[in-house]
Order: sequence, then structure tokens, then C-alpha cells
Amino acid sequence: MRQDPIPPAVADRLSTAARRLRAARRDALERVAVEETEWEYAGRTWSWPAGEARTYFHELAPGEREVLDELTAELEGLRETGATEGANASGAMSTADVVGFGTGRVAVGIPGSIGGDPLVAKLARYGPSAEMGDGRPQNRRERRIWSAVESHPFLPVLDGDVDGDWIVMPRAEVPPEESVREEALDRVRRALAPHRDRFHFDELKPENVGAYRGRYWIVDYGRPAGEPLFVDPPGESEPSEAEATGTPAGDGVDASENRQDRS
Repeated sequence: MRQDPIPPAVADRLSTAARRLRAARRDALERVAVEETEWEYAGRTWSWPAGEARTYFHELAPGEREVLDELTAELEGLRETGATEGANASGAMSTADVVGFGTGRVAVGIPGSIGGDPLVAKLARYGPSAEMGDGRPQNRRERRIWSAVESHPFLPVLDGDVDGDWIVMPRAEVPPEESVREEALDRVRRALAPHRDRFHFDELKPENVGAYRGRYWIVDYGRPAGEPLFVDPPGESEPSEAEATGTPAGDGVDASENRQDRS
């Protein structure tokens, strides 16, 4: 039987922080008065709303850092009082810290572990659309893909909010060490081969690949359908559980272990 790795107290704080995070970024965008810009790429017209092309497109917007500081302090308080014991905490629990941030999401290390592995939560940031920074569709897409495939090289999704406010994954080491970076990317490309009928990457970036349990995994596969980097084949919308193949690559971990990672 599946056991949710995230205690209710932690889940509630993640949901609240994600909503506050989006409000902070939305308010910051509205305060910046610049003209909308447009450009052509991959046969489509793209545009940034006012302010979106500024430094906090990738970096944190004013107000977001304060939200994250409060979240990490609250999570640390829960860890110290033992309120995170609902997680399967075999092994030392990790501390709460901000791991990194991207266009649509912020990754936060959270207290607790699954099978001894530390955890990271991806909180959805605000964006005007799925293609322009909204992290909720990214989170929902990663849950759908993991439910359909349930195997390497997609990093497992352990839990999440139904609206996409957050998901939780094992904490991988990202990016791979410089000395093994090319080998890591090649291994992931080979592991993707059994899934090429439904998913493909036009390229792999080191910041989207991480080491976990002796293998290299795609840690970010939630890009919206239609994005050139990661798309569904023409005529197919979203992966279906009935179509799952579950075929892993041979790097020393079998499919049964991958499925156990979810529970």
C-alpha cells in the first residue's frame, strides 16, 4: 500500500508557500512598467508580458525570497519538534533549504527522507501561461509522466498537490560532476530510447540531469506539450497509464526498485 511521504503539516506549509510565492511574483511583475516584447522561434510567436524578461525571469522576484525564508524556517521548526515523523525517515532527515530555482518552479529541500534518501519539493511560481513560467502545469505533467512510465530515467515523483502547487521528489545531485558529465548525458539518452515513441528531448542540459542511487536521471521533465525541448509526438496529447512500458535502462537498478521508490 502506498504511504504518503509528506506529513500533513509539511504539505500544508508547502501549499501555502506556493500560493504566496505566486502572489509575490505576480505583484512584482505588475509593478514593472516595460513594453511587451515579441519574437519568432520554432515557427511560433513568443512574447513576454511587462517585466517578465527582466532579471527575475530566472532569478527570484522581489518578495519571493521572503516567502522562501519563512518556509524554510517553518520547516526547520517542524523538524526540530518532530512534526515531520510522518515521513518514512529511515536515515537522517535533511534540513530545509532552497536548492535552486528556474522559470516556473523553486526547488526546496524539505525535512524527511524516503528509504534514507533526502527529499526536495518543487514549488510552482507564477507565470502568465504554461509556456511563460507557470509552474503548476509543469508539476502536473511530471506526475502524469511518472505515473505512466514509473521507471528510469525519469526521477520519481513521490507525492504532490492535486492542483500542481508542489510535488516532491528524491533529492538528486545536480548537475553531474564535470569529469563524468558527457557520460551522464549519454547514459540518459540511451535510457530514453525505450520511450522515444511518446517522449523525446531535442537536447539534454546538465542542469536537468542528476545522480541518484548510482544512476543518472532526468530531474526536470515537466515542460508543457508543444515546447520544442520536450514534446509529445504529433497527435498525442498526454501519456496514458494504460500505455506505460516501464522499460528501464541497464545501469544496475531494476524496474521493481523504481516502483518501490514511489511508496
